[in-house]
Amino acid sequence: MKMKNIMSAPVYVVGPDETVARARNLMMKHKVGSILVVDGDAVAGIFTKSDLKVRLFEEEAAWKRRPIDQIPIKSICSADVVTVSPNTSVFEAAKIMAEKGIDHLPVVDKEIMGIVSKTDIVRFVAESGTGSEVMVLDSMSGKAVTVNTNHTINHIIGEMEKNNVQKVIVMDNNEKAVGIVSIKDLSANDLLADVVSEKNGKNKKDKSRRYAIDLPFVAEDLMTHIITVDVSAPITTAAKKIIDNNVASLPVTKNGKIAGMISRDDIIKSISGLSE
Repeated sequence: MKMKNIMSAPVYVVGPDETVARARNLMMKHKVGSILVVDGDAVAGIFTKSDLKVRLFEEEAAWKRRPIDQIPIKSICSADVVTVSPNTSVFEAAKIMAEKGIDHLPVVDKEIMGIVSKTDIVRFVAESGTGSEVMVLDSMSGKAVTVNTNHTINHIIGEMEKNNVQKVIVMDNNEKAVGIVSIKDLSANDLLADVVSEKNGKNKKDKSRRYAIDLPFVAEDLMTHIITVDVSAPITTAAKKIIDNNVASLPVTKNGKIAGMISRDDIIKSISGLSE
């Protein structure tokens, strides 16, 4: 399978001097995870939802001192962009992503034709059955970081930063996994505002959102339903669950207990050594 068969198109672009707000609005309007920064005919950078989430949690970033509609995208986009041709194989692309730690590969043949994301490759694994001989047990690499249902948002963020993870598993007082909280949940201001209103018994969001983070939210306020995969399952099963549930990783269970995590990165690394 080639890049031209799984790439997404069209690709949305901005100029280097256009603003972060413009890039963000394009991503929201077209429901895409990345925007290319183009200078003339050349790809000068890439900006993704992941970049935005990570940078929102940077405490001392100089760019945050200005409104988002005044920040040029060139100041915070990733400038080192790796491109592939339409005839690059899925396995070659997976190897590039795994080795370079990148999420997106623009597909270029004299001009920009499309873009391939980790999700596109994981979807290929889920739909094609590629890698069905590889088990979750042999592919999982992430550790499972847990918090209690009563832990606060500050505690959750602290655990994420300390362990360099983007999601934590929520356990009840009986040590049973009951939910999951991701960095996406923590950065969803609309959700936080909804929780504020619910806690105060009101239907309207009449509390200022900028104060929402100061309220004593706990893990059970923000956690979402937990989807797991067993260590004995093939990675194709994990890939399908990741795609069907629109998540980046899954908790792995062994004998009903949380044993670790498997992510899109793990699946991509696993197939990067395969060939057609």
